[in-house]
Amino acid sequence: MLPAAKPGERVMLTLESPGGRFKLTRAQLLALPTMRYTTEQPQLHRTFTYEGVPLRDLARLGGFAGKDLRVYASNGFMTIIRASDYLNTPMMLAHTAGGKTIPVLEKGPLTIVIPSNATQLPARLYSRYWVWYAVKISPAP
Repeated sequence: MLPAAKPGERVMLTLESPGGRFKLTRAQLLALPTMRYTTEQPQLHRTFTYEGVPLRDLARLGGFAGKDLRVYASNGFMTIIRASDYLNTPMMLAHTAGGKTIPVLEKGPLTIVIPSNATQLPARLYSRYWVWYAVKISPAP
C-alpha cells in the first residue's frame, strides 16, 4: 500500500487511463518495489547505476497491464513502448542514479531506462524508448 501524499508534495508522475488518473509523488514512487542496474545513458555517453520502478509494475498500478504504453515527457516528447518490450525487458522509470535524485541536466528527475544489453529490442527503437523528463504514462489506443 502506498503512503498518502503529504500536503504540498509535488506530483512527479501521472498514470492516466480511461478509468481515471493516479498521481504519484517522489515519496510514493520510492515506496514502490524497485529494480536496480548499471547501464550507459546513450545521450550523455555516461554510465550510471539506476534505481526505479519497473514499467510492468506501473502499468499494473495504472490498470493497463499488458497494453502498449504512451510515455509523455514534460518537454512535449511522447513515445509508445510496446507491451511485449516492457514485459520482456527490465525497463524502469528511474528516479535515482548513483544513489541520488537524477538532476535535470542528467535527464531527470524521472527517466525511462533500458539495460544496454537489451539485444532483443530493435536498434531503431532503443534510443526512442529512453524518455527523460517523464511525467505521464497511459495506455496506447
